[in-house]
Amino acid sequence: MSNSTQHSEDNELSTAQLIGLFIVFAFLLIWLGDTFTATVGIIGEVIVFIVEYNKKHKLIDP
Repeated sequence: MSNSTQHSEDNELSTAQLIGLFIVFAFLLIWLGDTFTATVGIIGEVIVFIVEYNKKHKLIDP
């Protein structure tokens, strides 16, 4: 029973992992998509990164 109830901290990504994922996805968007798709995708990635970083460090109260 204790194995199924994990803390959310166990599933969080480190800042370096978030930045690495951002770089990988940005590269894939630029390589596989056109300029508009890459721009919109990168903006979406930035929003996700900001939300996750804020959730981890609690910089802004909701």
